[in-house]
Amino acid sequence: MVLKDDNINQTMLVPLDLRNLIPEDHPCYFIKNVVDLIDCSKANQEFRGKPGEFAYPRELLLRLVLMSVFDGGLSSREIERKTRTDIAYMYLAAMEKPSYRTIARFKVNYVDLIDEAFKTTIKIAKENDLIKIHHVSLDGTKIKAKTSINKLTDENQIKIMKAHLKKSIELDQEEDKELGDESGNSVPKSLTDKEKFKKTVKEIQKSSKNNRNKDKLRSSSLNLLKQAEKNPEKALKKLDKLEEKVKESPKDAISLNDPDARLMKNKKGKWEWDYNAQIIVDEYKGIILSSYITQNPTDHFELIPSIEQLESNLSEIYDELPSNFQFSADNGYSTDENTTYLEEKGLDGYISTRKLSRKEKKYNLWENPFQKDNFTYDAEIETYICPLGEILYRRRTYEYENKQRITYWTNECKNCVMKEICCDKKNYRTIQDYGNPSKIRMQRKMETDWAQKIYKKRSKTAELPFAHIKQNMKLHEFTTTGIKNTNTEFKLYTIGHNLKRIYNEINTKNN
Repeated sequence: MVLKDDNINQTMLVPLDLRNLIPEDHPCYFIKNVVDLIDCSKANQEFRGKPGEFAYPRELLLRLVLMSVFDGGLSSREIERKTRTDIAYMYLAAMEKPSYRTIARFKVNYVDLIDEAFKTTIKIAKENDLIKIHHVSLDGTKIKAKTSINKLTDENQIKIMKAHLKKSIELDQEEDKELGDESGNSVPKSLTDKEKFKKTVKEIQKSSKNNRNKDKLRSSSLNLLKQAEKNPEKALKKLDKLEEKVKESPKDAISLNDPDARLMKNKKGKWEWDYNAQIIVDEYKGIILSSYITQNPTDHFELIPSIEQLESNLSEIYDELPSNFQFSADNGYSTDENTTYLEEKGLDGYISTRKLSRKEKKYNLWENPFQKDNFTYDAEIETYICPLGEILYRRRTYEYENKQRITYWTNECKNCVMKEICCDKKNYRTIQDYGNPSKIRMQRKMETDWAQKIYKKRSKTAELPFAHIKQNMKLHEFTTTGIKNTNTEFKLYTIGHNLKRIYNEINTKNN
């Protein structure tokens, strides 16, 4: 029975008995059990005692959202449709039919519940012995934002648009003072304002076409002015926010549709508005242990926050955090700060070097046979060996710009037949190692065969989940805007990946 002052309809919590129509191994039962482990009482409490229709329990909405990401990431409209056509969704919704707006608002307003669902997948994986924390890998990928490269604006464009809008608003205010209230026989003010605004926009377009200097408005800016016809004041507030976003952005330009997105170069070499997605994956069964979205176009600054999130997630399932586990990442994370951090944390790190990355990608190093990457380092005697077999000895160690530099060379270059090609106009060839000691130690480590063998685990650990999310779950472009919403959207996809992996592994064990 539902109490009168209880605005959550508890009768919706228990799915109706449709189990005779649903196969025993259907994932909807698994999804329901997962949600049962999540405490939604605090979220439900927000609606108690409030006037209006009964609210849907947050458990019910969370079931539908998790089922949708398990199925590959369905839109809110598609979820609503399935509550009317798909028996599994009817079961999870207890025959209720929440609208797509309700589902969409749930995704935006209940980020904490979605984060808790992600952590719950890790707990379930641990309970089913699907996590070992022996080797974990970090990787990042760029995912296109919901905007076009043409939707671009900068501080100058915003300044011009604001000037036009302010002028239009001031003219309206002057006319109001002169004409006063409208009479019953006059043309409605809303119509005259609209026509006047259209005329103003046409004048701006004409002026912009004839103007070839920096004050020329782009087509995206003109379109925004057209949209401001109904409410110039609202458009002006939007421009104020865009102006703040431009100042926060490291670039001079931002997107009109998604100001949080950043210009990044994709794998095809083209610039587009993107977000940088980061994940840490356990090597044993491919369970994602950490995931988030960043605006940074490179991975240089993402190793530390990724490990911090990893430790936070693991602290909830381990009484004592695993230590000294193997941690691998590609050359994009190879910085002085990151290698120092790994050593201070006592983690067994394996971060690729430029040489190893070029070797893996099978670049033709023999186009320039005497570049540094073709010189072999011998860790036992601390020397470099050139492609012709000559030994370059360690000659000098010094600091330059607060970074240690180690120089290697040999006097045998003077008599070498390849001197002109290798040494250019100098008498001998020098090889330099630079960076802080931790980075140099990492480079030395990655020269060894055993370290490269361990690093190879990364290719099947961190890259496969991204391939699954992009190709099988069809996440080629975000459907939401703003870093907060895209972060939630991406986390839902990683939850879907984990749920799929856990469900498949449990089914395999049972069968």
